[in-house]
Amino acid sequence: MPYKVILADSSPSVQKVVQMAFSEPDFEVHTIEDGLQAIESLARINPDAVLLSLALPSRDGYEVGRYLRSREEFRKAGLVLLKNAFDPVDAERLRGLDYDEIVQKPFDSERLARLVREIVDRKKTPHSFPEEALIEESSAAGVLPLFKEEEFIPPPSSQQPGDEVEEKVRKMLRDEILSVERELEKRIKASLRAEFKEWLDREKK
Repeated sequence: MPYKVILADSSPSVQKVVQMAFSEPDFEVHTIEDGLQAIESLARINPDAVLLSLALPSRDGYEVGRYLRSREEFRKAGLVLLKNAFDPVDAERLRGLDYDEIVQKPFDSERLARLVREIVDRKKTPHSFPEEALIEESSAAGVLPLFKEEEFIPPPSSQQPGDEVEEKVRKMLRDEILSVERELEKRIKASLRAEFKEWLDREKK
């Protein structure tokens, strides 16, 4: 499924560069020029991320951002604030607003696309792999761990010569499996990002 992104910015040039960088089929971009319209569009679009200019007519970015975070269904949406180069940020109004990044215009559109992808993926990806969660959970929670400590550490009275080596081998195997899975995830993400960049370069030509 494409990443659903709301771009709330009244600048035609910003809209154009974002639409070029956030192109289909990876992104579905909805451009909006007015703060009130941005608020009204949230329920209809249910975005994965919002690119929000702090300077908007009707309702500015501070107000739209606070509304977004006040709604439980949108709290996991990525929120990137866009500011004009010569417009100061109102630190008082920004305080307490749960945003992911502030980006100054003009910006590198490809870098912004990568940033949004990373933010959305981070919010959607569990903090640990399922295997790690199973290892850490107790069987009392209704899920049997993949590796039970009892399998590795026999009671002192029954421990035989060589059991300590077997215990270390099994522990190393478990650690190696988790390490490989982490590395595999990193490589897949890097490959996808490289392919996406190549595709963008071809589209520009």
